[in-house]
Amino acid sequence: MIQKYISYLSEIGFSPVDTAGKPGNCGFSYHLDSSVGKGDIWGYGVDKLYGIVVSDFVFDCNVHKQFEHSPFFSIGLGTFNPQKQMQKGNQQIPSLFTYVGHDDVFQGKFEKGDIVRGVTVSFLPDFYNDYLPGRYPKISNLKNIFTAINNNNAIPGVTGVLHQLGRFRPSRNIARMYYDSKVTELISMMMQWEINMQSLPANNRIPDCDMDNLHWVMEYLNKHYTQDIYLKTLTHHAGMSQTKLTSLFSQVYGTTISDHIRNLRITLAKEMLADDKLKIEAIANTVGYRFHGNFSAAFKDSTGLTPRQYRKTLL
Repeated sequence: MIQKYISYLSEIGFSPVDTAGKPGNCGFSYHLDSSVGKGDIWGYGVDKLYGIVVSDFVFDCNVHKQFEHSPFFSIGLGTFNPQKQMQKGNQQIPSLFTYVGHDDVFQGKFEKGDIVRGVTVSFLPDFYNDYLPGRYPKISNLKNIFTAINNNNAIPGVTGVLHQLGRFRPSRNIARMYYDSKVTELISMMMQWEINMQSLPANNRIPDCDMDNLHWVMEYLNKHYTQDIYLKTLTHHAGMSQTKLTSLFSQVYGTTISDHIRNLRITLAKEMLADDKLKIEAIANTVGYRFHGNFSAAFKDSTGLTPRQYRKTLL
């Protein structure tokens, strides 16, 4: 499956990047030939189990190429901006998507100017039929979970893990350990979301209009979490009282609004702390904390370490 995908990349204009001499590099990197566009694709694969692909490219011409594939499940977070939307100045918020594929042919069709940017994790049959159930025998019905999640843009744990996978590059010697832990975490988050949905009383289902408003709130948080966010603003746009909004948010997403904002900020801070050139005070301001002391307290409460201590574990 992974080898087929790499062959497909070559057919549509991507060339491998030589990273053999770069210390700590893991996975494979491909650069789009300047004659057809610009951008890159990075990936990491564990043969017959799963693969992670991070994309950021745009074609300067129309490209249409088929890709034959075997069965797999995939989940991703990304944007696909058609040229017409870009001309109007519209920027899409990354959307969560899933795919349940059988033996089929993928119609890879890209039009000139289309921007593809995001991260996707694909799970192969050996992973969800043998490997995962072998480690966790009670896991089942992954197909139903992938189908139910499709186009639901607001599952905190899932989007959080995908953001991490899209930004973080572990050293080669720990890559397998890191990605094994992350894909397991991703599956557990999806399962917990499904459990939360199934636990809602049948006679107390949340109306579609309220669910739409909750999704708006979640998308707003995911986009503006580094800024000051006021509950009054959220309730106004959601058309709910503060009590109703906070209650429904916790019921549907399994976390509070404030905890979700904090988790997003801490996740970004962890990534920034990997760069020892960035001052911790600057990181605090960037992720949304005006005062360094508040940032340090929130970071330690979340990780058990101060930002400085955490940075030392990365160096």
